[in-house]
Amino acid sequence: MKIANTKKAKKTRLSWLPPKGAGAFFSPASDDAYKRAHPIGYKFLLALGFLALFGPSVLWFTLLILSGARLDGTAAWSFVGWLGAFIVGIGLFNFVAILIRQYLGHLLSLLCFVIGGGLVGLSLAFLL
Repeated sequence: MKIANTKKAKKTRLSWLPPKGAGAFFSPASDDAYKRAHPIGYKFLLALGFLALFGPSVLWFTLLILSGARLDGTAAWSFVGWLGAFIVGIGLFNFVAILIRQYLGHLLSLLCFVIGGGLVGLSLAFLL
């Protein structure tokens, strides 16, 4: 019975709020241990993080161009949509951070998806 409790205590749980000391995640040396342990995986992780962060913004502009949205005098609304897409990308990047144990909590992801999605929706309402 004691062994099961020890394993349970060691298991990393994802929570709604950032872990204590999460400010250290923003330091350049924060992922050095992961980089040393997984040099090839770290490059894959960087590519995945880049795609998660900037992919929604690229997708936003691609869909905007393909839809033939009227951009005459509505550049501000296209910027609002881009900002929303970038915020959604921050939420997606937070999921990539799980792999190196730098997840900032469910609340951050949820807020990014709701706020970013709302901005994209608002922008689309005025652009299309």
